Amino acid sequence: MTTKIQKWGNSLAVRLPKKLITRLGLRAGSEVMVDEREQTVLIKQVVLPVKTMGKRGWKQFCIPTNNKKENISGKIDEILYGKSY
Repeated sequence: MTTKIQKWGNSLAVRLPKKLITRLGLRAGSEVMVDEREQTVLIKQVVLPVKTMGKRGWKQFCIPTNNKKENISGKIDEILYGKSY
């Protein structure tokens, strides 16, 4: 597949064909690394690390209950919609 180098502001840019973008799962704003080896330009997708939750982070998702066997779905409804009488 061929493409042209075009002027973009003070830089030059290469347009990537849609088929290639789709196949690689790229989109506007995706990070890539550009490298040069032996008169070849390499464009490599940067895979960002997945952010994991720390030991304390899970607490924000806890539902306060008075009893371990309490009706959790009722507590969720109470939090979302207010107390029902």
